[in-house]
Amino acid sequence: MNSKKNFFIIILVLCNWKLIAQQNFPLSEFCKTIDNNMPVPWPIMREGDVEFSKRVVRIIDLREKKNQVLMYPRNALPVLFYDAIKSKKLVPYKNDSLTSIYTPEKVLTFGVDTQFIENPDPQNPEETILDTVVTAFDPLTRIYKLRIVEDWYYDKKHSTYAIKILMVAPVYKLKMAGIDLGDQDLCVFRYNYNNTLKTKDVRNLLAKKCIFNRQNDAAMMSFDAFFEGRYFSSYVVKVSNQRDFYIKEQAEYKDNGMDAILENDNQQEQLMKREHDQYEN
Repeated sequence: MNSKKNFFIIILVLCNWKLIAQQNFPLSEFCKTIDNNMPVPWPIMREGDVEFSKRVVRIIDLREKKNQVLMYPRNALPVLFYDAIKSKKLVPYKNDSLTSIYTPEKVLTFGVDTQFIENPDPQNPEETILDTVVTAFDPLTRIYKLRIVEDWYYDKKHSTYAIKILMVAPVYKLKMAGIDLGDQDLCVFRYNYNNTLKTKDVRNLLAKKCIFNRQNDAAMMSFDAFFEGRYFSSYVVKVSNQRDFYIKEQAEYKDNGMDAILENDNQQEQLMKREHDQYEN
C-alpha cells in the first residue's frame, strides 16, 4: 500500500515540475530598473583636436560564443530591432548615407521566402499541380550578423582614443525560391545622431533594454553598455580607402578568401598598433 502511495506522490511531483519548467518566467526583476535609462552622452570633441580619424566597418557574428548573449531567446537583439520597426520606434534607412528611408510595411516584406513545389494532383495522380509555400521572416533564426559602421578618433588635446558607432545594420541570408543568394542588410539604423540622443536612435532604445549576464542575474546591464564597453567579438571588413572597396572586393583579395581573412586581422592590428603608438610618442 505504501509503495503504491509513494508511486503516486512521485508522479504528482514530476507533473508539477514539468508544468513549472514549461512556464515562461519573466526576465530578472533587476531589468525593470532600466526602463527609464538614458545613454551617457559621448564626450564633446572639437574638430580641431582630431589628429587622426578612420572609418571602419566591422561584422559581429551572432553565432560566435562571445556574442550569443545577444541572442538570448527572451530578449534577442534581432527581435528587438524587428519589433522596433513594427512599432516605429526606429527609423529604417535604405543605406549608409542615411538620406532615404523605408516604410515599416516595406521592411516587413523583406526576407519572406516563396517556393513553388510540384505535388501530385489528387483528382488526377498522373498530373501535378503547383503549390506556393510562403515562409514568413523570423528575425531570431534569419538575422545572424550585425554590420557596424564606426569612426576611430584620436583626440590630441586629451590624448585619448575614441570609437563612436555611427550605424547598425542587421544582416540576414537572402533566399528566393529556396536558393541562398548571400548576405543582405535588412535595413540600416542610425546609432546616435551627432551625440544628441534622438528618441529614434538605436542607442536610446538599447539603453532601456536588458542583456543577459552569464555570470550573475543580479548584475544585468543594458545593450548600450554592452556595445559601449566593446564586450562583443567582431572582425574588420572595411577601412576607409580611396576606392571605397571592402577588403574582399580589392583585386588582390577578390579570388583569395584566406588572404582576405588575414587582411581583416591585419587591419584590426594596425588600428590597435596606431593607438598604442600614439601614447608611446
